[in-house]
Amino acid sequence: MIIAGDEFRYLPARPRDIQWGLHVSGAGRATIPAGGTYPPPGHPELYAFTFDRGRSLPEYQIVLVASGRGVFQTAGRAEVAVAAGSVLLLFPGVWHRYRPAPETGWREYWVSFTGDWMDRLVRHRFFSADRPLVAEGETTALVASFEQLLGRLLAAPPGFPHLIAADVVELLALIVAATGEENQQLIMQGPRDVTSLTDRLVADALRVIWSGARDNLKVAALAAQLDTTARSLERRFKQALGRTVKEEILRCRLDRVRRLLVDTDLSIAEIVAASGFTSADALTRAVRIAEGVTPLRLRRQLREERHHQTISEQ
Repeated sequence: MIIAGDEFRYLPARPRDIQWGLHVSGAGRATIPAGGTYPPPGHPELYAFTFDRGRSLPEYQIVLVASGRGVFQTAGRAEVAVAAGSVLLLFPGVWHRYRPAPETGWREYWVSFTGDWMDRLVRHRFFSADRPLVAEGETTALVASFEQLLGRLLAAPPGFPHLIAADVVELLALIVAATGEENQQLIMQGPRDVTSLTDRLVADALRVIWSGARDNLKVAALAAQLDTTARSLERRFKQALGRTVKEEILRCRLDRVRRLLVDTDLSIAEIVAASGFTSADALTRAVRIAEGVTPLRLRRQLREERHHQTISEQ
């Protein structure tokens, strides 16, 4: 049964869209009434399936259960119940099946997509086939994002393939936030790692450090800004992160130095001014201690590493 407002559309994979790094191959929404047929008819053979046999897709898919309840199963895992607010994450080549409960039906949104960008997120464990079910609970933001994507997909304004790819990015960010693994207190600790903090004072201190380390920031001034003592701040900082406030300030400045060295052709004097160091000597000394080389040598090394990484990902 097709309900008013149920819509879907599939898109061809144009070379230029694939080069963008994230290609949306289809999306839709459907309301399955209690006792209704599932999946609803009319989809291409690639996407059609029966619950008994399930299916495997050559792409990623996000399925949001906006209301109702049902069941979900993926390869090697037992069937689990899903309720309103659940997000099903489907991965290329991984067998799966799902359906609404006959007594309730459900309202679903879905989007299928492929691309190197998503492949990188999976490699870096933002998403994993080992965690195919996310219990979101509150669906307002996800539904709004899906509705925006579907509005663009169905209206097809100029440039819409890239716009709906951006909508998928927003959906993925909302899902990551919903897992609780990267919540509002996730603080950047440097170029490669993040830590979830429960100490609000330390989280606030990190925000100040990473937002304003170009200034000659002192521990006492930072503590005063946060309405605490330097001693208390240092103690709690050490407990939470295993390093001192001063060491964190230096980490922030060195991170900016690395980014400026690899991404710009600024001189050392210009990098000094942009990174918060007091002089070229101070910057050079800090880089030597941290990296074992001069800033200019570090620039060459970082650019060589990026070049090799780019080749390996091609």
